[in-house]
Amino acid sequence: MDYQLVTGGPDVADHLVFTTSFSHNNVFYKAALAETISWDGQLTGTYDVLLQSGKGTQRLTLIKEGNHWRAGEEVEQIGIPQQEVVDLLGAVINKVRK
Repeated sequence: MDYQLVTGGPDVADHLVFTTSFSHNNVFYKAALAETISWDGQLTGTYDVLLQSGKGTQRLTLIKEGNHWRAGEEVEQIGIPQQEVVDLLGAVINKVRK
């Protein structure tokens, strides 16, 4: 799974934002992921994700619990992805963070 970082302006501390694409169970996915930032500018330890495939678009939050990732349970979340897809997204987050 490959990724592309999105960078901001010069002399600015960038929060992690990137795009990735991958296939799972014969479905091609594109995703945009961004570190979630609170209204006061602090990192929350979660990631906002826009996940798109031929089956539609999902908006979700990824939460890390120990060594595993799970989808959040927000009211505004659109759809619930398969755990295998969440695991793939978590793997690319771990890869990008290194």
